[in-house]
Amino acid sequence: MRELRNHAYVWLRRSESFFKTDMVYLAKGGFWLSISQGAAMLAGFFVSIAFANLFSKELFGTYKFILSMVGVVGIFSLAGMGTAVAQAVARGNGGSLQQGFRINLKWSIGMLLSGLALSIYYYIKGNILLSFSFLLAGTLSPLTLSAGLYAAYLLGKKDFKRNSFYSVIRNVVPAAALILTLLLTRSLPAIITVYFFAGVLVSLFLYYRTTLVYQHENKQEDPGLISYSGHLSMMEIIGSISNYLDKILIFHYLGAAPLAIYAFAIAPVEQLQGGKKMLSSLISPKLNARPFEELQKSGPRKALLLTIYALGLALLWVITAPYFYKFLFPQYIDSVFYSQVYSLTLLAVSGTIFNETLVAHKKKKELYLHRTIIPVVKIVLFLILLPLFGLMGLIVTHIIIRSFSAVLGYYFVSHPIRNQ
Repeated sequence: MRELRNHAYVWLRRSESFFKTDMVYLAKGGFWLSISQGAAMLAGFFVSIAFANLFSKELFGTYKFILSMVGVVGIFSLAGMGTAVAQAVARGNGGSLQQGFRINLKWSIGMLLSGLALSIYYYIKGNILLSFSFLLAGTLSPLTLSAGLYAAYLLGKKDFKRNSFYSVIRNVVPAAALILTLLLTRSLPAIITVYFFAGVLVSLFLYYRTTLVYQHENKQEDPGLISYSGHLSMMEIIGSISNYLDKILIFHYLGAAPLAIYAFAIAPVEQLQGGKKMLSSLISPKLNARPFEELQKSGPRKALLLTIYALGLALLWVITAPYFYKFLFPQYIDSVFYSQVYSLTLLAVSGTIFNETLVAHKKKKELYLHRTIIPVVKIVLFLILLPLFGLMGLIVTHIIIRSFSAVLGYYFVSHPIRNQ
């Protein structure tokens, strides 16, 4: 095994001249992050099988609508706190986790009030299910999001092994709880209750474990944490709305069953997109330490290599999708063609390089423009193409927007705005 590791090390070092990056670092970090990503994919996969075979399309569509509305309510929290904490820790501010938890919980009061407002609205409308769901979400989501900052802290510490182990727990335990609940009951209120309680309990436990592991770390806090996280969160507001708007529009204009078909069409491809999150986690600490001018030169080549890889992955999915749905999700055969077309969004993975470069070097003007232009165009296309082409209109919108996002990210890295 030692000889094998030595050969691998030599090969990775030799390949760096071609890939123009630290391949040993990527291999080490990527190994552990691949484990966590694999666990997340398997957990999501088994939950999807359970929902597909034990839940009706109408109930599943309603479930997705509730989660989408909760996602929109998330705009009233500091969505950018995770990125800010990871960067603060990477710069040596060991007390940023507790600092981020306090600030995020305080600034999540908007989520609590929004959840309460939605709960009252649907109670007056006579929809007790939605009223109960949004009351539960508004109460528990702020705790879940604040405790979930442990993952950003571990990534900032480059503690990929521990983060991966915790990520397995974070994904597998709630998934197991949901599957067990689905086997015992078809009650949507029970499913919603288990979803939110499992999420908050696991997040709090892992947050506590992280604080114990790093209890002797320096307690230095980042004085700019709230400012930078606030900027990142402001940038995310329109984007967060656009990320969930498609599901909300489908539910209101087409119904719960079409939303279920749409959700099962994009879900497998989104699992394949999980590699982007892993890539972001790996490269973010490295980009912080590299000069921006160097990244301007090396970024396009790396982006091209990622696009070639994504093209192969998309072609593989187009070929295997019919068999995948036939054997695992026979109730959702209608989702196959939508999913095959949606796989074209994989090609935009190259945009990750440029987006993370802008974030790492705090290019606020470029980030504001990018994260305003993209979601605004996305919302406009949703409103135009959904009435004209139904679900396919939304699929095409995603392809256009993700491609445009990658191109715009490349432009801002290549032509940064001066005098920042």
